[in-house]
Amino acid sequence: MQYKLELYAQGFTDTATLDSIDVYRKMHLLEKLASLWRSDFRAKTVSEAVDGPYSGRLQSAKWWMWNCSLFIRHCNSVTNVERSWPWLTQSFSPQQLLLMRLSIVVDPLQDLVGSVFATYQLTVTDVRQEYQVFVVEFRLALSQLPHPDSACSSLNCTHAFDEPGGYIVHVRRTEICGDRVVVVYQVDSESSDAQDLFIQVIDWRKGHAKHYPLCFPFEPDRAIFRLLDEQTMIGVGEDGQLALYTLRELDGSPQHRVTYLLPNLAFHRHLPSYMIHATPSFYCTTTRPDLLPRYVPSLKSRIVVLEVLSHSWPVILVIDTVIFSEQAIHSEVPLEIPWSDWGPQYTQCFPHYLYRCNQISVFGSKMAYALPRDCTPEPGESLAGFWIDHVHFYVHIWDFNKRLIARVENTYDRGSSPSLSLIRTPGRIARSCFVEDITSNQPYIATVCRTPFTARRFERLFLQQDRFILSWDGPDLPGIQVIYPVVGADRGD
Repeated sequence: MQYKLELYAQGFTDTATLDSIDVYRKMHLLEKLASLWRSDFRAKTVSEAVDGPYSGRLQSAKWWMWNCSLFIRHCNSVTNVERSWPWLTQSFSPQQLLLMRLSIVVDPLQDLVGSVFATYQLTVTDVRQEYQVFVVEFRLALSQLPHPDSACSSLNCTHAFDEPGGYIVHVRRTEICGDRVVVVYQVDSESSDAQDLFIQVIDWRKGHAKHYPLCFPFEPDRAIFRLLDEQTMIGVGEDGQLALYTLRELDGSPQHRVTYLLPNLAFHRHLPSYMIHATPSFYCTTTRPDLLPRYVPSLKSRIVVLEVLSHSWPVILVIDTVIFSEQAIHSEVPLEIPWSDWGPQYTQCFPHYLYRCNQISVFGSKMAYALPRDCTPEPGESLAGFWIDHVHFYVHIWDFNKRLIARVENTYDRGSSPSLSLIRTPGRIARSCFVEDITSNQPYIATVCRTPFTARRFERLFLQQDRFILSWDGPDLPGIQVIYPVVGADRGD
C-alpha cells in the first residue's frame, strides 16, 4: 500500500521492467527518484562525445542527419554505440526523391524509426480513386533493416480528393505512440485558397492506414499539433485557441472535444507563433518491456508547456494535463471554454524572453529551462535583465507536481541552506502579450544546476526522468553531454 501511495504521489506508473523486483527494492528505487531534483545540484557528466559539424535532434538517443545519412548514438553511461547508414533508400528513383519531402520520427523504446516520404505536388484527374500522398517505412533504429514486428517494411498512404486539380501536401507532424504512427498533414489546392488538415492513423505492426479530416477551429496554416498519448492530441492556432482531440481506440478517428480559449491577445500587426512541449508520446505505451524504463509518468500527473512567441512580451503557459482527462473530453458536442473558466485553475504563466539558448524540455511534471543565470527569477520578474551573459547558460528544473509540492511545503524550512529547493509562485505578470494582467498563484518547485555550460552553438536540451542531455553543433564542442544531478554524495550510479 505504501508503495502504491508513493507511486501516486510522484505521478508515476510502473512498468513490466519491475515485475521481477520485490516491493522493498521498488520502494528504494522510488525514494531515490524522489531525492533527485529536490535541491540545487552540480552536473555529473556520464557520457560525452564530439560529433562533428552535424545538425541533430534528441530523443533518448541522439540522432542526426548529414549528407543524406542517418546517424544514431546511444546516450547512456555504459557505452556510446553509433550506427549510420544512407537514408535515401532504393524505394525511390532520384527523380522521385526530388519531388518528395522527408520527415522522420524515432521511438527508442521500440527500436523503431519511421520515415515519411511525402509527395510534395500531385495532380488529381479522377476523384473516384485514391492517390498516394506519402510512403512510410518502418526500420530498426540501430540498423538499416526493416523492423521485424511490422507486417510490411513500406506502407503506401493514400488520400481521396473531392475535386480534380493540382494539390500541394505538407506533412505537419509525425509521432509514434505504441502501435500507432500518427501523421498530421495539410492539403492545399493550387486553384483556390482552400487549405485543409487531415490525419493518417497508421497501425505500423499490422501494416494498414486510414485517413480522416481533422476539424479545427482555427486557420490551418500555422497550427501546430502534439500527441499526448494513443488517444489524446492537442492543437493550437495563431489566434489563441487550444483544441483537444480524442482518437478512437478501434480506428483512430479523431473527434474534436473541447476548445480552450487563451486570454485575449494585445493588438499587434503580427499574430504570435506557438510551440508545444510535452513528454514524448513514446513513453505512454510500448510492447517492448526489455526497452522500457522502470517508471513512466501518468497523463494525470504531467504538464504541457505552451510558448506564446509574440513580438512583444512573450510568455510561457504551463498547463496541468489533468484538464485533458476530465469529464469535458467525453462530450459528444464540441465545447468552448473561456480562459476565466480554466486558465486560473489549471495553468501557470511566466514571462519569457526569446534568446538562442532559450531551450525548454518537458518530462512528466517537470520542465527544464535554459537560462543564462543560476538564480531563479523572482515572481513576475521580467527576464530581460537576465541576459547579461551571452557566454554561458544554466539548466533550471521546475516541478509542478502538486502532491510533491505539498510534501515539500510541510517540511520546508526557509531558514535552511539556500541550496534546498525553492517553492515559488509565478505571481502577477504586469507585461505580457495578453490584454489583461495575468496572475498565477499555483506553487512550483524551482531548482538549478550550478554548473555553467557554454552557450556557443548550443543546440538542444532534452529532459528525462533522472538526467538531462545537451547537444552542440560545433566541431570543437562537446557534441553530446549526458548529465546526472549530484547533491552531496554522488547519486549518479
